[in-house]
Parts: sequence; structure tokens; C-alpha cells
Amino acid sequence: MKKVAIALMMAHFIIFILWIMNSGYLFSPIGIAVWIVMVIAGFFIQKKLDNVMTIRTVLAVSNVWMVFLMGATVFIYFAVSSMP
Repeated sequence: MKKVAIALMMAHFIIFILWIMNSGYLFSPIGIAVWIVMVIAGFFIQKKLDNVMTIRTVLAVSNVWMVFLMGATVFIYFAVSSMP
């Protein structure tokens, strides 16, 4: 389970880099679906890990950061689309 958690954190980092680059791959319908699935998988894997593992804490921070980025993306979308 630790290897899956580490791979997921690396995927979260790649998503963060794509978010900074404003990549079309991330903001396509498939990219958004993969992004959401990765976050949901992160929360499930986080629940499966032991409470005392440092990896669980890092994964929790990574998951919260992904949710924050999703919220920021939605906010930016609505702010930009409401401009004349």
C-alpha cells in the first residue's frame, strides 16, 4: 500500500505542475475526470494506511492540496466567465 501511496503522491505532483502550466491535458474532460478519480483514490488509500505512518500525513496534505486546487480552478473559471 505504501508504493501505491507514493505513486499517487507523484501523480498529484504531476497534476500540480500541469495546473501551474494551465495545460489543456488537465483541463480536458478526461483530464478533469482523472483528476477527480485520483483525489478520491487518495482519500481511500489514506484511510487504508496506518495512523502512525508519515506517508499517510503527506498523502493527506497532498489530497487537501488537490481539493484546494479544484476549488481555486472553479473560482477562477467563474470569475473569468463573468467578466464582460
